[in-house]
Amino acid sequence: MKIDIVGAGLAGLLAARILRHRGISIFEKQKELPNNHSAVLRFRSSVVGDSVGIPFRRVTVIKTVVPWRNQVADALAYSMKNTGCMRSDRSILYGDEVVERFIAPPDFIAQLAAEVHTKLDKEYPWYDQVRPVISTIPMPALMAALKYPHRDQLQFDYRSGWNIKALLPNVEAYVTLTVPDPSLPFSRVSITGSELIVEVPGMNDACESDMMKVKDNILYGALQLLGLGLGHCHEVKISRQLYSKILPIDDAARREFIYWASHEH
Repeated sequence: MKIDIVGAGLAGLLAARILRHRGISIFEKQKELPNNHSAVLRFRSSVVGDSVGIPFRRVTVIKTVVPWRNQVADALAYSMKNTGCMRSDRSILYGDEVVERFIAPPDFIAQLAAEVHTKLDKEYPWYDQVRPVISTIPMPALMAALKYPHRDQLQFDYRSGWNIKALLPNVEAYVTLTVPDPSLPFSRVSITGSELIVEVPGMNDACESDMMKVKDNILYGALQLLGLGLGHCHEVKISRQLYSKILPIDDAARREFIYWASHEH
């Protein structure tokens, strides 16, 4: 039996690739694939690449925290940067870690989409559906589509941000710096191969012209932590991350919606 998948984001494309032998159709409302991952896709194991038959690169990554005050203060400050509030469940690990990671190829989204039939700019025909459905629609949009009666009682929140990317010639490294210091606008600085990525969260209202004015200062501060200067990087690009951090809703409310949707639909 054929399967319909609603949403051609990363989750939908992964499901389609794994189930491609079943005859998959993907319905996507946007007019092009929503490839909104401007950071490197890096995983803790090879299971994603193995499941979809796309080889990932296995690398050794050095991870460390750039200390600010103390472990508690740094954890709270780092949470504030990324979520907009101080949370005790967003702890960061002090000390250096050397970990194994698996990196997706740069054209991972295109490879996932190559073998499936994607119907772009389409509303999903809920009313006449007889085949199994895998929905990857974000929960607020799914609640609206199904006319969930308690939708207005829930608060969905997220943090927007920007990624600044640049190439570092003569560099082949895999490192990540976590940066809790509130005086620095970025929360994480990474090098993957020869690509530098500086993550700047919590800038919901910033536009591209705003970022262009400050990107050199941000880049300079990040490079200083790596012992480098602006002259070391080339081909600087900025990318907006609309959902750099999606904040969770109450788990009981999430479960209640799932039960309601399963019963009613």
